[in-house]
Amino acid sequence: MADRLRVGVAGVGQIAKVLHIHEYAESPDCELVAMYNADLSFCQDVIAQYEPLGVKFYDDLGAFLASGVQAISVCERNSRHAEVSIAALKAGVHVLCEKPMALTLRDAQAMIDTAKAGGRVLMIDQSQRYSAVHKTARKVLQSGILGRIYHIQTTFAHPGPEGWSPTSAWFFNKSIAGFGPLADLGVHKCDLVRFLTGLEAVKVCAHKATLEKQGTVEDNSQALVEFNNGALGTISTSWTCHGTEDNSLSAFCENGVLRLNVEDDPIVVYHKGSQGRTVFPAGAIQTNVQNMWWLGVIQDFVDAVLGRKPCPVPGEEGYKALEMVIAMEASIESGGWVSLPLPV
Repeated sequence: MADRLRVGVAGVGQIAKVLHIHEYAESPDCELVAMYNADLSFCQDVIAQYEPLGVKFYDDLGAFLASGVQAISVCERNSRHAEVSIAALKAGVHVLCEKPMALTLRDAQAMIDTAKAGGRVLMIDQSQRYSAVHKTARKVLQSGILGRIYHIQTTFAHPGPEGWSPTSAWFFNKSIAGFGPLADLGVHKCDLVRFLTGLEAVKVCAHKATLEKQGTVEDNSQALVEFNNGALGTISTSWTCHGTEDNSLSAFCENGVLRLNVEDDPIVVYHKGSQGRTVFPAGAIQTNVQNMWWLGVIQDFVDAVLGRKPCPVPGEEGYKALEMVIAMEASIESGGWVSLPLPV
């Protein structure tokens, strides 16, 4: 056991249960030794499952970080991502942080700077990069067969976080969540567009509305994006998509159209002219109704910590996605276009 990485989880909520905890427990390179939650009454089910296996549970962050953990996932509520990550990094602990990595660019930069100063890995869980559908689509777009990208349309919509997490009230509190679906879902799509296309946003213009949910954040948002190749894009998010989930993307290109999760086949390319269509095989994308995901995020983090590969989603990548979201929020407040990059 001594040669295995001693790992822990901070914040034992739904994303920890669906992704982080079980992937650590299943990794041959890890020993899951500790978990932290400010109120342990919220995770009695996890305690009952893992305490008999020797995992220690803490409601004090300092004690958790001093427990011998070498690497942790930060699955806290959004407002604590930066605080807990920085505390861990200063304690010499490697960090995999959930998205959005912070609520401000200043905090996000502080996370990056702290990791660099201590020589520790800081990875952000932008999990849509790990879908087989998106990995395959990236290869298609970056192969050049579709030529220049002209326009991107992407949507992430579902009925709301109350159907995802049994302790969902915090999602509707701006002081804790920071945003509604603009960040909860939009930060996924901001990152995904960058990952698939290699394009960077240079201007955004956005609007949001609260149409159904009770709270201090929006439940719908819409953003128009201009990219550095001149292409335009739309990023739409919603917590009021009832009866289904929309996790789609279309890329209109010089030589045809790529559609992801729009039709029955997850990846379809329509070729320009009379050249027909091509279906690319790929597994189904994870959804919010699944009890567990197997994405490989944790093993990638562990491999980066062990020096086997570079960190696949470093803090700088999480920063870029967050910057787009914050620029959209600034546009909503100003009523006009906002240029990127933003000042820290």
